[in-house]
Amino acid sequence: MAKDKKAKLPQFTTPCGTFKWPKLSEPDYGTKDYPAPDGKYEVKVILRADDPATKKFIAALTPAYQDALSQGKEAFDGLKAETRRKLKAITENALFTECLDEQTEEPTGEIEFKAGMKASGEYKKGPKAGKRWERKPVIVDAKGNRLVIVPQIWGGTKGRVCVEASPYFIPGTGACGLKLNLVGVQIIELVSSGGRSAESMGFGEEDGYEHEEPLKDVLTPEAGSDAAKAADDDGSGDF
Repeated sequence: MAKDKKAKLPQFTTPCGTFKWPKLSEPDYGTKDYPAPDGKYEVKVILRADDPATKKFIAALTPAYQDALSQGKEAFDGLKAETRRKLKAITENALFTECLDEQTEEPTGEIEFKAGMKASGEYKKGPKAGKRWERKPVIVDAKGNRLVIVPQIWGGTKGRVCVEASPYFIPGTGACGLKLNLVGVQIIELVSSGGRSAESMGFGEEDGYEHEEPLKDVLTPEAGSDAAKAADDDGSGDF
């Protein structure tokens, strides 16, 4: 009998939004108090809640989210009776976070989605067991060209984020929900070391000088690589 293959996770792409605390140019290894020894890439994308594109994105994610909650409830019911009694009830984590004003704590009308990817790990089984793997998100420009040299991507950058939706359940806390595993990003308007975008200074598009960088066409995302498959097998695709 042929070995069953792990089901492919559904993939989604956000509308264009504003990046918050992006860690995309290089792996983030955390802090002294909260280390991330294997490194991670992550980004939060801010969207207007009333934007039709945002509503369409949420509608696309909702079936996967509801399925994740159903799986979580099944897993919770399968816990030992003493564990269920201690936890009391399952915790359903929200699909997104509502943004609040720092001063008034009132809703701003924006919502926040978080996506992350583990940067490295170790093969747990197979011929490569014990060896290390590495991966990184695909970064493309507004034309869809993949960047060979990735610039510093700062908060305020505008773009789209490609994710894979993965259900999770944490037995120790009884929490469940839908993780958005980072696959890649498209940079529409870059904010980098200069700190300000061309649009914010009143600059538009004109005929004339155009800066060129080494680019190559988009290839199959690292999500389909051996490293990504190994991460999925051992759960290291979590963030």
